[in-house]
Amino acid sequence: MTRLKADLGLMSITVFWGTTFIISKLILTDIPVSLYLAIRLVLAALILNFIIIKSYHKINRIVLRDSIILGFLMFFTFFFQMKGIIHTTASNAGFITGLSVILVPIIGFIFLKTKPALNVIIGIFLALAGLLLLTGADPSHWNQGDILVLICSFFAALHIIYTGMVSIKHDVYLLTGIQVATAGILSMTILMAAPFDFSMVSFSHLGGLLYLALFGTIYAYLMQTAMQRHTTPARTALIFALEPLFAALFAMAFSLERLTSLQWTGGILIVLSMILAEIWFPKFKKIK
Repeated sequence: MTRLKADLGLMSITVFWGTTFIISKLILTDIPVSLYLAIRLVLAALILNFIIIKSYHKINRIVLRDSIILGFLMFFTFFFQMKGIIHTTASNAGFITGLSVILVPIIGFIFLKTKPALNVIIGIFLALAGLLLLTGADPSHWNQGDILVLICSFFAALHIIYTGMVSIKHDVYLLTGIQVATAGILSMTILMAAPFDFSMVSFSHLGGLLYLALFGTIYAYLMQTAMQRHTTPARTALIFALEPLFAALFAMAFSLERLTSLQWTGGILIVLSMILAEIWFPKFKKIK
C-alpha cells in the first residue's frame, strides 16, 4: 500500500469523527458521560469481537499486552475529552484536542528519537494556526475543563505513537478487538462506581450510540490500526487535525452554525497543511 492511500484512509476517519461530534453533543445533553461511554464502547466491543472471533487463535501474551495498553489510552482519551467538554467551550475543546498534532512529534522526538520530515513540521504549524482560526479558541482564559481536554490530547498523542509502534507487529483485527474490549471494560467499571438510570436512554439515543459504535469506534480504530502500518505517527496526527474542520462543515450543513471568514481561512490552512505533508522535499546536497 502507498503512503498516499494510507493517508486517505486516515482522512476517512476524520470524516466520520466530524459527524460523531454533533451526535455526541446531542446525546450528552440527556445522559451522563459515564453512561454514554459505557454504551458506546461496550456495543463496539461486542459487535467487533463477534465479527473477528476467528482471529483469536493468533492471540499471545505480547499482542494481549499491546492491545490492553492501547485500550487504556483509548479510554482515557475519550474520558477526559468528554469530562472536559462539560466545563469548557466547544471551540476551546476543539483546539486543545487538536494540540496532539504537535504533541506527537515532540513526544516521539524525546522518547523515540524520531524526527519528522521538514514538510511535516511546516504542516504541523500550519495546522495549529488553522485550528486556532477555525475553532476561535481563547488559550489565554483556560479553566478546569480546558486542563481535562489537554490531558485528553496527551493520551491521544500517546495512542497514536503506540499504535505506530505495535500495529506492524500484530494482526490488525486482534489488536483492535482487544483494545476496544479493554476500553469497554474500563467504561463499565466507571459506570458501576456510581448510580445511574438506564431509563433515560431512549431508542433515538441507542440509534445514535450504535452509529458511534460502528463508525466512530469500530471503523475508525480498525482503519487507524491498519493504515498506521504505512505512515508515521506525526503524519497521522497532522491528518487527524481535519476532524474539527469536518465537524464544523457538518454543523453548517445541518444549519447548526455558520462559518465566519476567519473559520474558512482556518479550514483552508488545515487543508494546505495536508497537501504540504504529501509534498516530498529532496535533501539539498552540499556544494563544495
